[in-house]
Amino acid sequence: MSILDNSDNYKCWRDKKLANVVDDINLCMVEIANPFALTIAEKTAIQRLCEYNNFALFAIKAQKDYEQAIIQINHQMGLVDYDQHLYAQNNGLAYVTKSNKIGQLGFITYTNKALGWHTDGYYNAIENRVRAFSLFCIAPSVTGGVNQWIDPQMVYLLLREENQDVVEVLSHPQAMSIPEHKVNGKVRRAKSVGPIFFIDEIDNTLCMRYTQRKKNIEFLNSTELQQALALLDDLLKTKTPYHFEHLMNANQGLICNNVLHNRSMFVDHPSKPRLLLRGRYTNRVTRALNLL
Repeated sequence: MSILDNSDNYKCWRDKKLANVVDDINLCMVEIANPFALTIAEKTAIQRLCEYNNFALFAIKAQKDYEQAIIQINHQMGLVDYDQHLYAQNNGLAYVTKSNKIGQLGFITYTNKALGWHTDGYYNAIENRVRAFSLFCIAPSVTGGVNQWIDPQMVYLLLREENQDVVEVLSHPQAMSIPEHKVNGKVRRAKSVGPIFFIDEIDNTLCMRYTQRKKNIEFLNSTELQQALALLDDLLKTKTPYHFEHLMNANQGLICNNVLHNRSMFVDHPSKPRLLLRGRYTNRVTRALNLL
């Protein structure tokens, strides 16, 4: 039985989680000397942070080829099965920047607007579930563009400690639905229906799929679910020791097991717009051998 429906398993998991979580963002940054050949210490540090916090920040020196540098870091952390979504390049990376391209205008990610709390790929089908993503900053904005994030497992833990009924409702198999997406009358993405909190069938890991967007989102028509969503959003608005905030500078990045995150509105430099590289993957960051 999983931690969702077994109180003893949950308490054991909770105690281990709280004993190992890192709540100081300064201890979550890993300096990487050579992105093409991570040292054992660098790799282990990222693995440990992703095991207990589900994220790690990293910094590298200026590179001639940033794409290959990030791909190699991700590959060395086990992220090889990339999500080939609409605007990913052949290498799996997407250029996240303000865009005037017709196809991207309908996606808030490619604007300078604020992004509400969400997990990446919340609209994907189960067989194409996003389990990890990376962000890397090539050029920051003049102002804004701050990211906030929180480990979804900590969200579950905090909600359950307050009221177990809330997380049970959010784990309903039909809690959140995303309608199909059509382009020129052709279905590019089928309707996606599933829970908000769930146990991943591949590695028995507690995961989350969620978005605060109101457009093209359908929640189960239930008073209990509406109340649970309100409590979830209230938690996200608070400041706990497990909420993190960081404005990524050039040559800094984030690698994570699909944490819940947002972004503030930003203003671009007139000649050098904000540019991030994003990779999304259907597998998680590999675990350190002594953590298996």
